[in-house]
Amino acid sequence: MPLPPDPRTTYDATDPAEDAPLARKHRLVRETRRLVELVAHLDADEAAPADIDALAAAVSEVADRLEPQPSLHARGGLASVGGHQGALLERSGISGRSNPLAPPVQWHADGDDLRGWATYSPAYEGPMGNVHGGFVAAAFDDIMGSAQIASGIAGYTGTLTVKMLRPTPLRKQIDYAAGVRGVDGRKIHVWGTSECEGERLGEAEIVFIAPRSGLPR
Repeated sequence: MPLPPDPRTTYDATDPAEDAPLARKHRLVRETRRLVELVAHLDADEAAPADIDALAAAVSEVADRLEPQPSLHARGGLASVGGHQGALLERSGISGRSNPLAPPVQWHADGDDLRGWATYSPAYEGPMGNVHGGFVAAAFDDIMGSAQIASGIAGYTGTLTVKMLRPTPLRKQIDYAAGVRGVDGRKIHVWGTSECEGERLGEAEIVFIAPRSGLPR
């Protein structure tokens, strides 16, 4: 499937208001995250086999009830639905409030820059007590993808460079900042940082490449 001609449809940085339909879905997402956390840390050696089998059957029943419900997949998937459900802060696997995979990383505009925050649960653990490096990099890609919108154009990730200066701890608030460093033709250069309790954890740079058809006239 080809990418959409204008990446601004992908990196939609709007912050949808929580109306009643979203509030219901957010509650379901919170319970699903809780389920993921509990399943990830279930001690398979100590739990009774019959209990695990019964739990698996119960979760399967819930999945069977969800399967026939109206799905955004039928409308082309999360990135293409538009509207409040298509905004990154709702759908993203990193920042999506409606996506149970997401920590989520949240953000708000601070002038031309973005400021964000996240608290990672042990489900995102890599090294003991710290966030998996893949999630560290993904968080930068996600928030910097929205930060690039301040340039007036937008592109897709070309090169992502992450310096992990210190481990990113679990269960503590991680503070993010991101902004546009400059634009060179179709290349948008974006910087990003992460900190915890005032200590710098990581620095990132991304070169986004805007498609020719996505450049403003």
